[in-house]
Amino acid sequence: MKLSKCERGHFYDGDKYPECPYCNPELQHDSSIVSARSGQEPTPVASPTGPVTGWLVALDGAAAGRDLRLGMGRSFLGTDPAGLPVLLSADAPLSVRQGIVAYDPKENSFTLLPGSSAELLYLNGKAALEAMPLAAGDTLTLGGTSLRFVPFCGEFRWPAPDSQ
Repeated sequence: MKLSKCERGHFYDGDKYPECPYCNPELQHDSSIVSARSGQEPTPVASPTGPVTGWLVALDGAAAGRDLRLGMGRSFLGTDPAGLPVLLSADAPLSVRQGIVAYDPKENSFTLLPGSSAELLYLNGKAALEAMPLAAGDTLTLGGTSLRFVPFCGEFRWPAPDSQ
């Protein structure tokens, strides 16, 4: 495998692709990666698991005002071919997972975990290199976009599935 890096900082297999498959989504054959349709907003391949537990709201850039809905368990974060933050499916390649927001319903808490991508994710300006607790108002930086964390669960808690 020939590891190549495009002008926008994406890493890709140069033996497999003649140019960056993230900048040129037509080259992508892996449907587990987010793809953009021309003239439309990029569509995340993942929806939250279970009910919504919180949100990440983009504060700047082309994604300003867009929200990402977080669910139970782990929500994988990455960027789409346009560099906008998105939720990825659980089967997305490890190389595109920049971070993980985990909601633990038993502890009723949120944690930010580093991803497996070469790209770093930042929490309040500090690189997320290990598990870090998330609190309301924290700012994540992903792919050049700042995201504000807004918890729904905290004081409120979804009932456990077996108590319904």
